[in-house]
Amino acid sequence: MKRILYSLVTFTCLIPSAEALSTGAIIQVARRLRMSNAEPLPPKDYFIDLGDRDGVKVGDVVEVFRHVPVPNRMASGDWHVMKVSIGELKIRQVGESTSIARTENEREINALPAMDYQSLMLGDQVVFKTGLPFK
Repeated sequence: MKRILYSLVTFTCLIPSAEALSTGAIIQVARRLRMSNAEPLPPKDYFIDLGDRDGVKVGDVVEVFRHVPVPNRMASGDWHVMKVSIGELKIRQVGESTSIARTENEREINALPAMDYQSLMLGDQVVFKTGLPFK
């Protein structure tokens, strides 16, 4: 009986919790306005729907993915979805349920497959680069 109980406890500890599988999305993109053309273009701020309650910390790096639909024109129009890595964001500010990040590393345009929009945009999925669970 003790062996069964021990095995059950060990097994349930190895199953990832729902929090550990948290992924987010870019929910807003903002940029300050330039006052003249002489000023450099300010960086964009990306708002993500993950925050302190999800274990996000300032300095964390998230990878940004986009799900690209690919029609199979050979097999009666079946569709496939390809997950494409677009770039990385570094967390700069953390709120309870939202974080603000800036571009850490964008992929070269030539390295990306042909897509309508090759920069980060609303709805892109964000995933933490480490495989460690959150809180």
